[in-house]
Amino acid sequence: MFEVVSTLANVVIPAFLVIGAGWLFAFSFKPDINSLNRVGLYAAVPALVFGSMARTELSFSSVWRLVLGQLLFLLVMFFLARALSAGFDASSRRGMVATSMYGNSANLMLPVTLFAFGEAGLERALVLFVLSSLALFATGPLVLAGKPGAGEGARLRKILRLPVIWAAVLGVIANVFNWSFPTGLTRGIDILGQAAIPVVLLVLGMQMQQSGWRAPGRVNYLASSTKLILAPLLSYGIARLIGATGLDMTVLVLLAAMPPAVNNFMLALEFKANAEEVARTVVLATLASLVTVSVVVTVLQRFVL
Repeated sequence: MFEVVSTLANVVIPAFLVIGAGWLFAFSFKPDINSLNRVGLYAAVPALVFGSMARTELSFSSVWRLVLGQLLFLLVMFFLARALSAGFDASSRRGMVATSMYGNSANLMLPVTLFAFGEAGLERALVLFVLSSLALFATGPLVLAGKPGAGEGARLRKILRLPVIWAAVLGVIANVFNWSFPTGLTRGIDILGQAAIPVVLLVLGMQMQQSGWRAPGRVNYLASSTKLILAPLLSYGIARLIGATGLDMTVLVLLAAMPPAVNNFMLALEFKANAEEVARTVVLATLASLVTVSVVVTVLQRFVL
């Protein structure tokens, strides 16, 4: 019990304090959230990804296991969430599937991984963040719409315009060919990358304030329980199956334990999958993750590393 409280105080609460600051800022000043979100999405996070990928010493086997483990998780979670939500209407069912599959791989995952598992854990979390971003924007609209629709080409172009994808590619190339850059350029990239974690946490708090609090229903409790409790257990089993150990297993399980990504709400709004219900699940699960993520991090630190 003491270890869980210690993890809560030292790993999770620091992230939630910044989320709370974002909530208060949005409540007090009604800022343009989209502008700050673009600062993170198009500047700070790509700089963090590039710098990490350019310097990483991750082995190919680690990257391969991370990618395979996450892809298997998404596939199995899709069918599990569909089975668990069979009693709900089609729109609620699609929302539950999406919130069960796509976790918060940036706003909460990156700082918690850094605080709990250091730079080596953050490198792995960034690999999963890039993969999760691709998966969310490539398959999320299909999951939420329930059927293929028009605009596939436009969606692909939108994915390819995400700078974080190209930052990861360039970072890997720089790493493979051992490129060196001027000190001033490297320091500038590092300074910009250091802004990523506070920016994404502030944005999460601001988005939660904008979504507001509405009384959750049965589907919200089921979706939150599936994502916060069943998902990490499932990911642990998959990690064991593919032979992932140590930090590789730890980061795979931690991403599975994250609450649903806020982007689920934005995509649900676009593809008419009961966006208000999705928002309730995102807020409920994010608040509940204050406790559940603390437990998961404690278990991983004690029994996996």
